[in-house]
Amino acid sequence: MSRSVLVLGDVNVDIIGKFDGFPTPGSCAYSEKPTLRPGGSGLNTYVGLRKLGIDADFFTMIGEDIFGDFIKAELLTLGIEFSPKISESYSTGVVFSLSTNNERTFFSFRRGAADVHITYEDLSGTSLDSGILYLTGVSVVEGEETFETFLRVVEETKSSGTKIFFDPNIRKTDLVSISRIEKIIPFVDVFLPAQDELKALFSKSDKFRFCSDLLSTGISDIWIKRGANGCSLFSKDSCFDFPAPRVTALECTGAGDAFNAAVIWGYVNNLEEKEIGIYGNIYAGISTERIGAATSYPYRKEMLESKHYKSIKTGVKVS
Repeated sequence: MSRSVLVLGDVNVDIIGKFDGFPTPGSCAYSEKPTLRPGGSGLNTYVGLRKLGIDADFFTMIGEDIFGDFIKAELLTLGIEFSPKISESYSTGVVFSLSTNNERTFFSFRRGAADVHITYEDLSGTSLDSGILYLTGVSVVEGEETFETFLRVVEETKSSGTKIFFDPNIRKTDLVSISRIEKIIPFVDVFLPAQDELKALFSKSDKFRFCSDLLSTGISDIWIKRGANGCSLFSKDSCFDFPAPRVTALECTGAGDAFNAAVIWGYVNNLEEKEIGIYGNIYAGISTERIGAATSYPYRKEMLESKHYKSIKTGVKVS
């Protein structure tokens, strides 16, 4: 039986540390203790979907190592199915997330990560039959093999009627990275960039300079994540601004992925655009009040019963 949502993307162990500031070169900065969590935009979005009650599947690849074992054990405790492809040649990715004043800086051990070396043959036995496919740009940008594989997948699934959701996760703005994102975009139905990612795309791309350029490719909706300022929706027929809830943020790792999961949940449940934006901000906001990403996301009931709902709804602006 096919799943309603198929997630393609990255997975790694996040080592999270909160520091007062950056050390000067050659010196040391101190923190109380590290926090280890499963992470990666693909994994985070998948776990968020499962916690929200969506029948989702996730294809990725990890190494045969202690970090891969850690991720599997953590998801097992949540009762979430996780059966990644195991690579004999590459390791599980690891990312050190340094947090200072709620801003994050990443040190990424991912050049040899298994999920950036996925071939089409690795997908053998995996059903690509789903109503929605979610793709993260991390693996697309970081790995040539995975980019070629996932591009082929979105071409095939789009032609069969699958709705494609894409978060570009632009962490590199070189010509190769931008070119890969440009090649994915024509197959996308719902685009999920952060505001700074959208600005980077428009400044570097020869094909896309404005949201209207993206909409002309066939994208129906552009959800722009604005962090503490909430989010905006652009489509051919409407434009909405959604305020963020007032939260006491402890750590923002994975907030954008939480937003993605809630937006997809809204589409699966055929909610109106106004409701989708409100719940996206609520789910992302709650995630910032906890340390870590995927395993700290709230469940569906908590999102639906959030005290933030009414205050956000009254602040939605339509233009």
